[in-house]
Amino acid sequence: MKSIRSTFVYLILIAALLNACNQVAESPNQATPLFSLLDASSTGIEFNNELIYTEELNPYTFRNFFNGGGVGLGDVNNDGLIDVFFSGNLVDNKLYLNKGNFKFEDISDKAGIASSEVWTTGVSLVDINGDGWLDIYLCKSGPSGGPNRSNELLINDGDTVNGPHFTNQAAAYGIADVGLSVHAAFFDYDKDGDLDLYLLNNSIRTVGGYDLRKGQRNIPDLDGGNKLYRNDGGKFTNVSQQAGIYTSAIGFGLGVTIGDLNKDSWPDIYVSNDFFEKDYLYINNQDGTFTEDLESYIRELSMGSMGADMADINNDGLPEVFVTEMLPEDDARLKTTTQFEKWDKYQVGVEQGYYHQFSRNVLQLNNGIGPDGKLSFSEVSRLTGTHATDWSWGALIFDMDNDGLKDIFVANGIGKDLLDQDYVNFIGDPEVVRSILQQKSNVIKQLIDSIPSNKVSNYAFKNTGNLHFENFASQWGLALPSFSNGSAYGDLDNDGDLDLVLNNVNMPAFVYRNNAKEQHPENHSLTVSLRGEQQNYFAVGSKVTLFSQGQVFYQELSPMRGFMSSVDYRLHFGLGTIDVIDSLVVEWPNETVSIATHLSTDKAVEFSQADAIKKPNVVAIGPRTTVFTREVLPQGVSFKHIESSFVDFDKERLLFNMVSNEGPCTCVADINGDGLDDFYIGGAKGQSGRLFRQTKDGKFQETSSQLFDGDKEAEDTGCAFFDANGDNLPDLYVTSGSNEVPNISLALVDRLYINKGKGRFVKSQQILPTSAKLESTSVVRAMDYDNDGDADLFVGVRMTPGFYGEQKNGYLLNNDGQGIFQNVTIEFAPDLTSIGMITDALWSDLDNDGAVDLVVVGNWMPIRVFLNRNGKFIEVSDRSGLAGSSGWYHVIAAGDFNEDGLVDFVVGNHGLNSRFKASQLEPISMYINDFDRNGSKEQILTRYDGGKELPLVMRTDMVMQIPVLKKKYLRFKNYVGQGMDEAFTFEQISNSIILQVNDLSSQLLLNKGNGQFSSQPLPLEAQFAPVYSLLVEDFDNDGHLDVFLGGNQYRAKPETGIYDASYGLMLKGDGKGTLTSLKGAESGIHTRGEIRSAQKIKVGKQKMIVVGKNNDVPEFYSY
Repeated sequence: MKSIRSTFVYLILIAALLNACNQVAESPNQATPLFSLLDASSTGIEFNNELIYTEELNPYTFRNFFNGGGVGLGDVNNDGLIDVFFSGNLVDNKLYLNKGNFKFEDISDKAGIASSEVWTTGVSLVDINGDGWLDIYLCKSGPSGGPNRSNELLINDGDTVNGPHFTNQAAAYGIADVGLSVHAAFFDYDKDGDLDLYLLNNSIRTVGGYDLRKGQRNIPDLDGGNKLYRNDGGKFTNVSQQAGIYTSAIGFGLGVTIGDLNKDSWPDIYVSNDFFEKDYLYINNQDGTFTEDLESYIRELSMGSMGADMADINNDGLPEVFVTEMLPEDDARLKTTTQFEKWDKYQVGVEQGYYHQFSRNVLQLNNGIGPDGKLSFSEVSRLTGTHATDWSWGALIFDMDNDGLKDIFVANGIGKDLLDQDYVNFIGDPEVVRSILQQKSNVIKQLIDSIPSNKVSNYAFKNTGNLHFENFASQWGLALPSFSNGSAYGDLDNDGDLDLVLNNVNMPAFVYRNNAKEQHPENHSLTVSLRGEQQNYFAVGSKVTLFSQGQVFYQELSPMRGFMSSVDYRLHFGLGTIDVIDSLVVEWPNETVSIATHLSTDKAVEFSQADAIKKPNVVAIGPRTTVFTREVLPQGVSFKHIESSFVDFDKERLLFNMVSNEGPCTCVADINGDGLDDFYIGGAKGQSGRLFRQTKDGKFQETSSQLFDGDKEAEDTGCAFFDANGDNLPDLYVTSGSNEVPNISLALVDRLYINKGKGRFVKSQQILPTSAKLESTSVVRAMDYDNDGDADLFVGVRMTPGFYGEQKNGYLLNNDGQGIFQNVTIEFAPDLTSIGMITDALWSDLDNDGAVDLVVVGNWMPIRVFLNRNGKFIEVSDRSGLAGSSGWYHVIAAGDFNEDGLVDFVVGNHGLNSRFKASQLEPISMYINDFDRNGSKEQILTRYDGGKELPLVMRTDMVMQIPVLKKKYLRFKNYVGQGMDEAFTFEQISNSIILQVNDLSSQLLLNKGNGQFSSQPLPLEAQFAPVYSLLVEDFDNDGHLDVFLGGNQYRAKPETGIYDASYGLMLKGDGKGTLTSLKGAESGIHTRGEIRSAQKIKVGKQKMIVVGKNNDVPEFYSY
């Protein structure tokens, strides 16, 4: 939770600035919901985790006051029915015995589990002594002192006569910790047959004193910190330090999740940390130690990480990780309760070792082991629509409707909106604080009373396949607004579907009966129980995989999950319409297996480790052949692109992405006629590009470096080799662009380097692309469009520095045959005037009439087609079926993908893994104007929410950039629901440049041969990140064209988050117009970083591609 522990009133402001909470959009109700909320009068469950704050105990004297409690589900009396445990904070814990048919008996007092007058948080049901009876481990928190303040291990006495009773033996076992414990995960990390313990402790320190100081996680906290306990025959030993576990004071952990992420048969640990500390991913080294190596596997994190879960969401047998945060989905709550981190603060965090953290949930898609032998994840929460669920705690991944796809449940709500921005401003007013402090009593209580309190709905994301989720909380009966924290699933009535129990603050607990069996009789299921050996009676850590009809269903037994909670020990598989399982494999912790075949469904089955067999030997078939092979950097290629530190947001504060990091460009040619490919790679501003000449032994040498050093102040944004002057030697044109220099800078002049033979170049004195004005260009493409025997040019302008959004020209430059270029745009291509913010273009004969046509793409513009009609170019975009194609395009490439003799295209767009969503009916718009008449233009982006167009920019940023609006929007709530026409006058709107985007997907455009193109999105993996580079070739030699693509974007505001889910991708063509993505293990492609260009090159006799990466060294792949 994001509030700060302090007795000083002024630190309340700090607490409020640290995070956010939110509300769920409800879907229409259906007559009979999937889940029925059962009344306490029917179930007998009357638990209410009532929290009443006082002057002494409240959110500001105890940071975790509103974090709530957990739920534990398990059969504590071995009668075959799942019982229910609730942990209480200011109230006693409760244990309810399941009597069948959703009737429960409160046995708390006689069971001895109440822990009266002590704050209980997490609950873990575990058979710690291997006697076949579930014990209960309770984490304690809250104020220090008092009875039962230490964590409790309640050993089940196994009384079959008088009913369940428990005895606290935590001290005897050595795990009676005293601190701010949150949750405990029991697992056999060393595979010695007994269960060890990872204890998640929230730091007892205040947050502010440790904020973003380097190296803090390496300093052990002797008073707290997370701990790893090894079970040594019933006595636990703290082995945290020798095992490689961080135990520092900045570990504000709220979730611990156990699972075998890399499928090496050893359990790994994921820890989700609140506040500024990054999450931890501990990889099991198989020798009793762990390596915390999150940054090698995961690229983007939640900032205020809360609960988490781990499960396979796409049925590929690999577990994903889902972590909750506090980003609101609803625009009103977003704009009243959220403050995003600023770019400079984010950069400091990264530099100080706190990694890439953003205010949103994350869903880490497991890519499996790549061609480099390492595991990787792609963060796809924005793609799946699961990134924003309000102030979220528990996260559970399970199949709610038995359709064979695991859904996601998120428990939401906090008793007080501590981050309500109007409240923050209220207590930030010195006069207000002074007035309150002058009171004689109830000072803090009065402050807390003034905080708004809003219940919010929980989320239930239905998995519809292909990484698509939709919030079905309303349809499924789960949208009742609440303050929900811990949650757990289990089959309480043994009917073959999973019921749901929630622990709420200041309201009765929720018990939901699942009606899937009645509502969806066509969907089948299977329940698997496991019996282990030695001290691991319930076989924790076992993995079960079902195979049927070409599908895979995978689960791992790790009951402690979500937030402070424990789920049913039985593994439940929804199977959809599958009624017979082809085979079932149990992988036991000791690496033996049990195998069953031809199992009928809709029943419960049990497997015993005692009956297991040795795992069959897998015949080694040698290393898999991949299409590409990553090669070492060729000798002599001593270049690393070094991006400048320029921050676009300092000049244009309302933009969300920078445009100053779009290099390096690359281009390839044989510059000296020796039959070997050479290449040029562009430099950033302040860094000269480099030309590398290949030698006969496959090495490279720099050439003409002094010439290029003279132009190092220019940012190289595009390049092309072509014969400018007809001497049969490739000359080099380099475009100069970016946003880093004023529009009067000579660094914006494009450069033409003339090849004088033997690879020696001199610079032409022409002012290109036109001497009329200096412009930031992005692309150059050479072609003899007029068939006069020389190469002419198209040059595209990207933008006006400092005026993002201004519509720029494309230039048609005619070659006189001697390498002198004349701008003939007005005469031969007037439609290229003011067409947009151009990023790429290509020449191609679209209609097979023998004349080359032109296709241009860019940001905030549709794909634009210009047909060559007797040397003049006429735009035909609208009648080509591309009128509604406006996007944020970066690149285009051509190829005949359906082999019909007509050229098709692939275009790289922003992608779908983004907070930005656009469609024909609800586009993203950008209004450009000098709204406050101060001489500089503002760019205001809008989106649709609830059918209304609203500014994306937050109120704080809006009034900071346009101060005249501050009086209008004195309070954050005044800004809610304000459209552009309400924020600005009719005159201001009508005088604005208004641009729109209605499609953000990267696409395949198939040429229909009648002047029309049909578009279809590229495969989903191609939508994971912005695409900046495309290369078309038959890479696998099957006779059909394939596509290599790459991208990512790191220079985006923390508000939207960076885009780093792509590792490069091969799309395999079938010659019929279908492109299929290959996993990295199949293609051999695995590149971390921002890919900006790719070119085919032959090194020696080997075909390769050279990949240009922003702020990094290039990479080479052979194929």
